[in-house]
Amino acid sequence: MVTSQLSHSPAGGARSVYLGLTAALRAPLWVSGDRLRSALEAEAEPDPASLAADPELVVALRVANGAIRHLARTRTAWKNTCLYRTMAQYLVLRDFGKSAAVRIGVQEPENRPGVLAHSWIIYHGPEQVADGGESFEELRFQT
Repeated sequence: MVTSQLSHSPAGGARSVYLGLTAALRAPLWVSGDRLRSALEAEAEPDPASLAADPELVVALRVANGAIRHLARTRTAWKNTCLYRTMAQYLVLRDFGKSAAVRIGVQEPENRPGVLAHSWIIYHGPEQVADGGESFEELRFQT
């Protein structure tokens, strides 16, 4: 796991904060329609050059998640849900030039009627992004 003891330059830190905040601000534009579909259809390719965690990417991902939580309190376009956090993380990874994809899955709860849904990022880098959807059945588009 990546810790906060990783060092980074002040300029890199400012860039990370900027990219995390702008990803959080753009997230509502990506939770539906063609943009969401493009993220769902994307494939995450492993990057053999990424052996060590990028501390600036870690900061940007943390900022994006925190910003989504804070923006959701405004009760406007943002919601503190896995989909909004996933889209913000996806946008950060894209801004850093990383290959990533979004997945949405469902599962039946054991003791109540209905369906549970969850979204997550597929990313093959050394940075830990978020919780996965291992117990969810992935939704797929029919072509």
